[in-house]
Amino acid sequence: MLLAGCGDPDQKLRDAAAQSAREAASEVEMTRLVVEQLQTHRLWQQTARQMVADAEKALETAASSFTAQQPSTAESRRLYEQVGDVLDDAQKAVTATRIALGEQDLAAAVRELAVLRESGEELDRIGELAK
Repeated sequence: MLLAGCGDPDQKLRDAAAQSAREAASEVEMTRLVVEQLQTHRLWQQTARQMVADAEKALETAASSFTAQQPSTAESRRLYEQVGDVLDDAQKAVTATRIALGEQDLAAAVRELAVLRESGEELDRIGELAK
């Protein structure tokens, strides 16, 4: 019974990585969809800016949740750094999109689509760690 609260520290970090990655992937996907909807004139600019700003805040929360973890082994340290890099890339892409939309520069936002797709795919892979 006492061991139920104890667990493999690497598994705990994998679980935290997976949870944060799933949350972040959702926000990256939302940002990507917003830009695509703007391209096809199916979304208003002001609404799009607000949706991306909200996604950016939620992504920041997901990333902060993960970076607050403490890796305790060499393996968990490598995972921590890899996941941190992916989350950082995702945040940069969403922030660049928000800035572009704030400047009403749809072309710049569209240029972020490839990075958003790649980040989303990487986050989806990380999100599978705990399954």
